[in-house]
Amino acid sequence: MLINILAFDLAHSSTETSLKINDYLNEILSFQASFQQTIFSSENNVIDYSEGSFFIKKPDRITWNFTVPSIKKIIVYDQKITTYDANLNQVLIVPFSDQYQSSFANILLKNDSLMSYYRINSETVNDNVYSVVLVQKGSNNLFTRMKITFVEKLLTKIKLWDTSGQSIGISFNDIILNATISDASLRFSIPDGADVVDQT
Repeated sequence: MLINILAFDLAHSSTETSLKINDYLNEILSFQASFQQTIFSSENNVIDYSEGSFFIKKPDRITWNFTVPSIKKIIVYDQKITTYDANLNQVLIVPFSDQYQSSFANILLKNDSLMSYYRINSETVNDNVYSVVLVQKGSNNLFTRMKITFVEKLLTKIKLWDTSGQSIGISFNDIILNATISDASLRFSIPDGADVVDQT
């Protein structure tokens, strides 16, 4: 269940490391953690802060449960992205478009896409901390650059930059790998009276 059972070796070249990262991600069948997310402007000023819990269950389920500053859910399932905003009591359903294929969450689901959309730009190893910076290969990616940080072989931080220069930093804590997660626990039921906007 702990990360050290997964295949991940820091002592390799960039090409070999990319393959090791894929091996590492491929061996994650489920991932659950608490998270803290900070959105920064292009000048690196804090625009927004949120926190909550995050779940991935392969092959096709992702759930973000935001609890701070307000209740919000983002569910990826069945080629759709469903967003629920409790303050607005509104549900938005959109298709899982090509742009989102390059998102980090989808890379966790379908790890072979990692090197299809990104190439390794730089790597840093410092004691038990390993960081890799990935840059986009094309121009249609949701994020142009991505930094992934592992501490003691545990995925702990992600930072993503978009075309405007804004960035999103996500830190994971209380991580549980490859535990059984029931489909029912990730299922979302539209609340009574919610305004539903379905764009699929």
